[in-house]
Amino acid sequence: MDEVDPAEPSSIARWFAIVPVLVIGGGFIAFMLGYDLGGPTYKAPEWRTHTIEQQHFAVATPGVFVVNQQSMSLNGQDVPAQVYIAYDLGVDFSVTVVRRPDGDVRPFNEAAKGLGLMGTDGTERPDGGTAFRHDVDQDGTRTQAVLIFRDRTMYQLMVTAPTGSFPVIEAERFFSSFRFLANS
Repeated sequence: MDEVDPAEPSSIARWFAIVPVLVIGGGFIAFMLGYDLGGPTYKAPEWRTHTIEQQHFAVATPGVFVVNQQSMSLNGQDVPAQVYIAYDLGVDFSVTVVRRPDGDVRPFNEAAKGLGLMGTDGTERPDGGTAFRHDVDQDGTRTQAVLIFRDRTMYQLMVTAPTGSFPVIEAERFFSSFRFLANS
């Protein structure tokens, strides 16, 4: 029978001593080679300018636009509207375009009130049209909107997000990027 020397480590004890050295060494080598050891990270979508020629505008948003068709009631008449929406982690950036019925001759602020929007700071835009802002917090959601009336068409730009994480800088970037196309 072999005698065991208590001063000599067993093979299991040696293995437990080597494993941490291998893990630390492997991590160091991965770090030196440029591997990200922090796990997956969020990469914000690139902002890009979308040119919508049939609606005569261009605007910048994160990601891509999804187009939806809906109906809006203006002065008691249902009219078709196109809604262009870009999403970024719980934040919606949208542009709704609707042509007002010929019989709707109300001033722009009355038309907006009819849609439930109470705007402030009505201004004339240098590229044409009248615009005003709408900002509301309700049930933990903040919505900022800019309504632009040009000729018989209404352009409603909106940013909607949770109140506590509303992206103020990105919202202003979105609103200020909106422009009418030169030949419209």
